[in-house]
Amino acid sequence: MRKALLFVFLIATTSLAQDLIYYVEGYNELDTFVYGELEGNLNDAQVEGYLTDEEGSEFFFVGEWIGNGEFEGYDDDGNFYSLRLE
Repeated sequence: MRKALLFVFLIATTSLAQDLIYYVEGYNELDTFVYGELEGNLNDAQVEGYLTDEEGSEFFFVGEWIGNGEFEGYDDDGNFYSLRLE
């Protein structure tokens, strides 16, 4: 019984540890600099979070990790962003 409980505990701990936070910066399609924090999971390339521009405006972003510390996606208004890890 102890082995089964330990196994379940390890699986639960492992699945929780796969959530990731990415600190990113980059530009939108209008060449406006943005930065922010994205959340993702090791099992999925999709990320989401809030980006802030130079004027302090905040935008919700949904995109994908495309490799090599780079992300692409869109905000709620349909503006395209190309981001990289800070």
